[in-house]
Amino acid sequence: MVSLEVVHASNARLKELGPGLVALFVGATSGIGEYTAKAFVHNAISPRVYIVGRNQDAANRIIKECETANKDGKVEFIKADVSELSEVDRVCKEIAKKEKHLNLIFQTQGNLNLRGRDESSEGLDRKMALNYYSRMRFISNLLPLLRTATTTPPHFSRSVSVLGSGGGTALDTADLDLKNTFTGSRCAGHTITMNDLMTTEFAQRESGITFSHCAPGAVKTNLARELPFWARTATKVLYQLITPLTVGQDETGARQLFMATSGIYPPSKPVEGAASASGVSPDKTIEVTKGASGSVGDGGYNLTWKGGVTNGKMLPEYRQNGVSKTVWEHTMNVFARVEKINQERGNVK
Repeated sequence: MVSLEVVHASNARLKELGPGLVALFVGATSGIGEYTAKAFVHNAISPRVYIVGRNQDAANRIIKECETANKDGKVEFIKADVSELSEVDRVCKEIAKKEKHLNLIFQTQGNLNLRGRDESSEGLDRKMALNYYSRMRFISNLLPLLRTATTTPPHFSRSVSVLGSGGGTALDTADLDLKNTFTGSRCAGHTITMNDLMTTEFAQRESGITFSHCAPGAVKTNLARELPFWARTATKVLYQLITPLTVGQDETGARQLFMATSGIYPPSKPVEGAASASGVSPDKTIEVTKGASGSVGDGGYNLTWKGGVTNGKMLPEYRQNGVSKTVWEHTMNVFARVEKINQERGNVK
């Protein structure tokens, strides 16, 4: 666990990375993404920030708040429904036209509803697409910009997915996309475990970039907005009861920003001679974190909401037995299949 005092001190040193950091926050028109984006803008020097979401009014409010917090920052909203990979591709192309490098991808997109499998025209359940496929697609599409960031001062490059690290379930490798065995709980469990495994897979392939999957903690968000009225009411009552146990907005944003930028979560091979490539210089009282593979500083991290290491019981065995590579291959095959569907439908944007 990392103390809140250490978190705040580290975030205040984000300026060490210099001006002009470029960051993408997906799902940031509410909740954890919003809180973290605002913390980033507040602490960075002249950052350029892209917020992706569906709510234009919320985005306008957030942009105004960011302008007040940092008049030298630039925040731009890109409206998109990223439950469809064609929309993910469109957003990535738009960013690639504007930026040569990207220092941070921070993803929190998702929803909560009581519908069963809600399949899009791309053949993917929309909840699974938000929790998993869209996140991996953003990373895959934007790897060239993340790689360029490692070659450009401050040589800092990160990807963070916030879902529920360490809280996943066993995978049905014969039905990873739950085409035949879908339930809401299986969707949540599968996508969490797959996010965990892909941190290692990406980190092994991209040694100059840090990849993290973080747990959110108990945070009040607007995640229940798509539930029926009775369920939304019950959720509000539950939040009232557990308020003493929840994490506040400011603390949530601060802790997630710490995990996205601290030097205790370095890439496995940071640029030699560039200290900032590992992130914000860490407090001397804490050590570099053990990665998901079991090695210290391996570039792929599964983290609790307080910044410590978490690892589901089955994950080491999955990595040893090649299940993580099975998940990787499945994901790339899904991307290829969806690309073909969209090409045939003329839905390439």
